[in-house]
Amino acid sequence: MMKSKLFFLLVVSITLIGYANAQNCTNVNGDMFFNKCWKNNDSVLPLMASFIMQFVNPRTVAYTTTSMIVLLPAIFLLNNSPSIYPTLKNKYIQMKYVLIHMLHRASYPLVLGVGLYAVFRQRRPCFCDGSSIGSYYGMPSGDAMAGGILAAYLIDKAPFYPVISRISGVLLMICVCFERTILGFHTVGQVITGTSIGFFLHFYSTRVPQWVLLVDIVAQWILSAVALQVDPHLIYGPNDPNNLWVWFIWGLSFQIIVIFALIRIGVLEGWGALKKSYNHSSRQDFNIQSEAEDHLLLYTIKPSSDESESDVRYKRRIAKDADIPYTFITFVAFFIVNFISFCMQNWNWLVHTGSSENGTHM
Repeated sequence: MMKSKLFFLLVVSITLIGYANAQNCTNVNGDMFFNKCWKNNDSVLPLMASFIMQFVNPRTVAYTTTSMIVLLPAIFLLNNSPSIYPTLKNKYIQMKYVLIHMLHRASYPLVLGVGLYAVFRQRRPCFCDGSSIGSYYGMPSGDAMAGGILAAYLIDKAPFYPVISRISGVLLMICVCFERTILGFHTVGQVITGTSIGFFLHFYSTRVPQWVLLVDIVAQWILSAVALQVDPHLIYGPNDPNNLWVWFIWGLSFQIIVIFALIRIGVLEGWGALKKSYNHSSRQDFNIQSEAEDHLLLYTIKPSSDESESDVRYKRRIAKDADIPYTFITFVAFFIVNFISFCMQNWNWLVHTGSSENGTHM
């Protein structure tokens, strides 16, 4: 019932704000309501849409989450109170779970979403003033998928005041769908499909055992790689910014971080930890360590009355739990794959090439 109301609200909102089609625009996918171009050049609407776009899109979400993972060990490095360290470690592990899984979900539009472009093969809707808007394909909308994932998190987890959190989730979905249609990047059908997929992916990925996510990632790689390589319509010009293969490899680099993090959880906390779902591990009342382990941890960091010895042990424990060397290795792998994607764009590796007029550069 709740989903049907959200769907209805979404359609009505897009209809009201996207009433006028832009002049000099052709509907690439036909004149049907769900497929037509709703690009709007009137007054403040495109300005509002451009403002929204800079905050809620797959790249922004992925980069923000990645930055938070990098900065997370600072919680340990800046702390100087052994008495609260067991509680601090618990919070650190919980936050690590949240960020790892948020990055996994944020990567769906970047990898799976790009692969689905080549599965659905539905063009973007607007051909305006002699050129198309966006890349070659637009079904499903990756930005709407990211909006659906974030909205589902706000509605499901309600991380702050529950009512405000859930209202924010609904408004977030509407704003992203508004932005994509008004700017002419997607149709109503494409944003609704993207939002629905994102909603489903949140509930799926938070309820399955964590080891399933490793299989999930590999399946995404296979699907996307095959679909993008066999599509005969994907022909790219030199240094094409809309090269979907490059988008796929770039998104894949974020999933490298997720793989390294999940493996580390299995090694440090036991592979039984990966049998639990994120939904179970991120509960507010979930305590990673038992009280006995808390006392043992306090003993190992402050074993005697010798303050200098205690300080040395405490700093050694912080360095161990912050796991800086492994984090460094993880991000070296991330940057290598990320850099390879730029090389692929510059030199058109593993793609069909053509002139800029015949490619997908738009």
